[in-house]
Amino acid sequence: MTIVEFLKERLDEDERASKAVPVGSRGRERALAEVAAKRKILQGYTEAHTASMRILDDSGTAVKVKGDPWSELLAWRLAVKYLAAVYRGHPLYDPTWED
Repeated sequence: MTIVEFLKERLDEDERASKAVPVGSRGRERALAEVAAKRKILQGYTEAHTASMRILDDSGTAVKVKGDPWSELLAWRLAVKYLAAVYRGHPLYDPTWED
């Protein structure tokens, strides 16, 4: 089991548990927002990791290579943005962070 598979299963569990809390509960909405943010982080990481692990050769065929640290850095940068987005309703949240 990869770390991504592990986290996806945990997020599925968290989502089910959050949906069991009564609708309108502040804790329920917050927990669902956190699950959504973490799913975006996983997706961003997966896409960056996949991109960093291959290049195109002269014929246009994808060739597996060692990772590209810039792609990995971008994934982490996006992760921080997604984590911050959970607090979108907070008065100190800066909407420019979404750009």
